[in-house]
Amino acid sequence: MKKSYWWPSHIPQRNMRKLLLRMKLTSVLLCAGFLQLSAHGFSQERISVNYNNINIGKLLTVIGQKSDYTFLYKNASIPDRKISISMKDAPVAEILDKALAGTSLGYKIMKDNLVVILEAGETVQNVHIRGRVTDEAGNPLIGVTVLVKGTTQGAKTDNDGRFTLEVPENATVEFTYVGYEAQQMKARDGASLNIAMKANSSGLNEVVVVGYGKQKRANLSGAVDAISGKELESRPIANIGNGLQGLLPNLNITNNNGRVSSAPKFNLRGMTSINGGDPFILVDNIPFTNEEVSRLNPADVESVTTLKDAASAAIYGARAAFGVVLITTKSGKDGRLLMNANANYAVRTLGLVPKIITDPLTTMQYKHDAATPLYDLYPAADRAYAEKLANDPSLPRVIVSPTDKTKYAYYGSTDWLHEVYQKTAPAYNANFNISRGDEKLNYYFSGDYYKQDGMLRYNPDQYTRYNMRAKATYTINDRVKIGSNTMYTNTTYSQPANTVDYLFFHNANRTPSLSVPRNPDGTWTSDGAALLGNLQSGGRSADTWSEFMTTLNAEINLVKDVWTLKGDATYRRGNNVGKSYTLPVPYSNGPDQPTQYTNGNQSSANNSTSELKYNVYNVYTDFHKTFNKKHAVGALAGFNQEYHYTNIFNVNRQGLISTQYPTPQLATGNITEKQTIEDWAVRGIFYRLNYTYDDKYIVEVNGRNDGSSRFRADNRWGFFPSASAAWVISKEKFFSDIKGIDLLKLRGSYGSLGDQQWKAYGYMPLMSAGNINSVLNGQLPIGVYAPTPVTATYTWQSVKTVNGGIDFSMLKERLFFSYDRYTRYTNGMFAKSQELPNVYGAPAPRTNSADLKTRGWEMTLYWRDQFKIGNNDFGYGVKLLVADSRSFITRFTNPTGTLANYDAGSLENRNYYQGQEIGDIWGLVTEGFFQNEDELKSHAKQSKVGSDDQQYQFYVGDLKFKDLNGDGSVDYGDNTISNPGDRKIIGNNMPRFPYSIDLTASYKGFDFRALIQGIGKRDWYPNAGNHYFWGVYSQPWTNVQVHNLDRWTPETPNGYFPRLKSYIAEDATELGAPQTRYLQNAAYTRLKNVSIGYTIPKSITEKYKILRFRVYFSAENIFTISHLKANIDPEGLDGSVYPYQKTYSFGLNLNF
Repeated sequence: MKKSYWWPSHIPQRNMRKLLLRMKLTSVLLCAGFLQLSAHGFSQERISVNYNNINIGKLLTVIGQKSDYTFLYKNASIPDRKISISMKDAPVAEILDKALAGTSLGYKIMKDNLVVILEAGETVQNVHIRGRVTDEAGNPLIGVTVLVKGTTQGAKTDNDGRFTLEVPENATVEFTYVGYEAQQMKARDGASLNIAMKANSSGLNEVVVVGYGKQKRANLSGAVDAISGKELESRPIANIGNGLQGLLPNLNITNNNGRVSSAPKFNLRGMTSINGGDPFILVDNIPFTNEEVSRLNPADVESVTTLKDAASAAIYGARAAFGVVLITTKSGKDGRLLMNANANYAVRTLGLVPKIITDPLTTMQYKHDAATPLYDLYPAADRAYAEKLANDPSLPRVIVSPTDKTKYAYYGSTDWLHEVYQKTAPAYNANFNISRGDEKLNYYFSGDYYKQDGMLRYNPDQYTRYNMRAKATYTINDRVKIGSNTMYTNTTYSQPANTVDYLFFHNANRTPSLSVPRNPDGTWTSDGAALLGNLQSGGRSADTWSEFMTTLNAEINLVKDVWTLKGDATYRRGNNVGKSYTLPVPYSNGPDQPTQYTNGNQSSANNSTSELKYNVYNVYTDFHKTFNKKHAVGALAGFNQEYHYTNIFNVNRQGLISTQYPTPQLATGNITEKQTIEDWAVRGIFYRLNYTYDDKYIVEVNGRNDGSSRFRADNRWGFFPSASAAWVISKEKFFSDIKGIDLLKLRGSYGSLGDQQWKAYGYMPLMSAGNINSVLNGQLPIGVYAPTPVTATYTWQSVKTVNGGIDFSMLKERLFFSYDRYTRYTNGMFAKSQELPNVYGAPAPRTNSADLKTRGWEMTLYWRDQFKIGNNDFGYGVKLLVADSRSFITRFTNPTGTLANYDAGSLENRNYYQGQEIGDIWGLVTEGFFQNEDELKSHAKQSKVGSDDQQYQFYVGDLKFKDLNGDGSVDYGDNTISNPGDRKIIGNNMPRFPYSIDLTASYKGFDFRALIQGIGKRDWYPNAGNHYFWGVYSQPWTNVQVHNLDRWTPETPNGYFPRLKSYIAEDATELGAPQTRYLQNAAYTRLKNVSIGYTIPKSITEKYKILRFRVYFSAENIFTISHLKANIDPEGLDGSVYPYQKTYSFGLNLNF
């Protein structure tokens, strides 16, 4: 829409303010005495006007709207009179001549269709201005656009942030830069303009990455969130996933293992499907798994965007049913050569670990009491010696057993966790990048090295990572660009061989404290050999992953700045080499016992290889144009194809003849080989249409026609459309009188997607082959096993999402609020079909026979501002993210309504019933303990929920359950929804209300950040056999947990645990049966990170040619507030994992 510009009439001519220009204003000198009307320089453009009693100023505006001309005039110079004019298809010059006839006004046509209206004797002088543009820390900003407002006349800042420009006196000069708030200043002759630009954290005009393109944040109509890579740079992180935790609404990052090589899991918007379902992760538009993302260099990240609803994710089709995470890496920027270097050193310590009793006397007494009356564990002679030891600690802790002279008796106080793990372990990281850009060539090159030692005390595990990335874009001419993006990654994780299995950590937690590492003669004890001996000499395992990927891309401007054709092809190859060997470790159980060995006295070697081949091709065309300055139209259409191939081969052989060269070739035992080859492909055609009217009304339509090789040919293709719309209320005229509100936008969307995250050959009846365990003719023959039947109707899961949202900001975006509410329908999940008779001889095939509905919401709220303290700015910000979701089964084949434990096997193998909320825990209601015999006699019978080892008998001090149905017996009924016995829903183990609070502040070169993260609601019931919670109530051999001391006795009738007895938590009875008393509140709050940095003043660093020098301290996982009874990390509830760690880092950032 064309506009006219004016100078206010009350400002003198030599001091004109509010000079607003629309197009490029070149140097002008308008001479006095210029009165004659002139049409020189006008094009032959013709328009029609037909108005009665129209103001001359209004007529100039109309001419600007209908033509390519922009008018510049002083408001006071336009006479306050109306004219009538009617001209059809007339030259603009003739219309102006007639309109200005009889006035003292003249006009002159300048460059770029600028028409200046002047009075007699009026002149405008040009002035020269210069200046420097920096960020808030004083660092120069390169490539800032400096324009006379309303024109294209301007310049860009150089390598030091400096600029020079010739402009009309008192013109308004505007400074704009991506990621920063625009600023304006008046131009005065000889003035030096020094601008400190403020980062724009919300950025309504910020451009965010979406599917196959970019869009202004203000024009988004779907559920899209984005952050800058700068939010990851403020603290050192080992991998991208961990760094994203708590930064984007409803992006749930979980890591249930503290192992250095473990990869966090990504989830968007809660429960997805009983078959599982992860968001589609793309790095520079190339698909990556969460494991692959964890290997990347976090310093390479430019931005991260989440596409959460079906409308925004639909363009990615079959891979994006449960949302999309787009990670964009950095590229070269216009300006001089830039070099950045970062380094940090970290110290890691153990986080939460179980607390056990290590006093021998207390431990023996508890174990003895727990085992009674089943057997006499630690009889009187053993306990008597433990009592002597308590009085005289100098006595030996290993003696010949009083009851068996061939064995040792142990009276240790060993905390095995501290024997297995060291107190601290180091980590190192160094990375750099070099970038530059100009009109022809942009490039970015980076390197990264990361090394972390694990927490194991002996021969610790170790992780190393190398990354290199090279990106370049070359502009051949104003029509054609070509580019490449190449990456190489190498990671190695080595560890003691016997720690590969989770059972090592499980056993480290439960090995009895009474045992000791070595016998008096120096030999290993059995426990010492299983733990410490295996660490020291039980073998080693190492996995090395190497990956090379390159993407070649091209862009052709078919119509400049309007219509482009783009294409890219990706070649990716990865290779994993695994080598491991195990050796037996000798140990002894007594002075006259023969030497025994771990691993059944067998040594072995294992070699494995994994090959990845992956190719991606994209071709698409993009059209965008604005008509009449109000109608913005966009269209995108394209083709995508992916091919994925893996070949995994493993060979194992026992009986090593050499420990110096532990390979299968130097072993004599039987060879076990296994090979898995798998490939799949996806092919799709996609489109996107969007229309925006006057930045107020936004409509977008997406769709994709996808084909997947995971389904039969007749069920292979699916079409998945979506639509979204938004209304920017704050752009309406009726809203213009409401001051202080920057944005008020309503959004809505609906879309459907297909999900193909299932087995590559799930539609085929596959037969497996392998050696059988019967010798035939002196050999182990190969057997082929009958396949599991499959259904002919096997096809896509369908995922439909309805989403509504509101975005609101005010006070120049100091306050921002966003809220989304959604319902997601996952239909046709793969589940068991109807029950078949036993004579069928095989399990029933899985069919698309289950549906799920998920309802949820998410909210973002932040406040950011700055004010002066003395002569310096103090900036601060507070950002709150919170979300919630609940999921319900709406269809499932379970005609009897049979119940299943909430943690019974994998999600896809559990039994559900219609109406069930995922995560529901059915359990008994605990009334307390039986305090006397009268209570036992008068209470309902509980034998059906009693322990088998106690002959289903209950005694004083045992648990007392409520007879909910009043039938005189506490039982499980028919174990169905219609007859659950005396159980009811007592809780839900799904995480609810994930939240984070991000606090930031900066002052005089100092910067501060604190990130608080947690779960607002979650129930957890320790499963049967969870030794870290139940302790000796599981087995008398395991450790006595500190919280086990809080138990019922006649003297402490209100203890937490019942009377002491073992095995009552080993199966689904008594303690092992979910119940209200031991249902744990697993909600937690964690201080995830605190970072403090200081940027050395530029006046110092400039002397050494350093643009920026920052030093910092950062701490991760500092403390956790939890209501769990046991000292268990709430993110790793089962305890049988590598323990989590706290991290303390020191580092520096250098920019040259």
